[in-house]
Amino acid sequence: MKCITIKQPWASLICEGIKNVENRTWKTKVRGRVLIHASSQSWIWNKVLNYMTIERCKVFEKFGFTGTWLRNLPTGKIIGSVEIVDCTVNYDSIWADKTDDEHVRFDYGKTYNWVLANPVLFDKPILAKGKLSFWDFDMESINK
Repeated sequence: MKCITIKQPWASLICEGIKNVENRTWKTKVRGRVLIHASSQSWIWNKVLNYMTIERCKVFEKFGFTGTWLRNLPTGKIIGSVEIVDCTVNYDSIWADKTDDEHVRFDYGKTYNWVLANPVLFDKPILAKGKLSFWDFDMESINK
């Protein structure tokens, strides 16, 4: 099954159904269910806060505004799955980073918004080593 590695806290927010977009500098034609692997490295708390908008901060009220919950999220594990249903630019979501003419003009490139649906958070995360881009994980191997 296809798997994508995402840093925390974004991986958990996706699997919990809070974050419905993954932002990347590259587009994907992959559609359907993919596994979400939480990277062994998390974003540091200051970077998380810098990324937040007022709307996004409202989501974090669920966790409180201390960094404690960030340190307790699973890393280095497949924590769930989600369906990729579209890949677009400037999707209408508080989680979608926008691309404007200024970004393109200064050669920052586009930000592609992968639209996500139907998340599943696993009861028991699966230990796995992540990789760049999409990679294959054999779900059958964990039952052996």
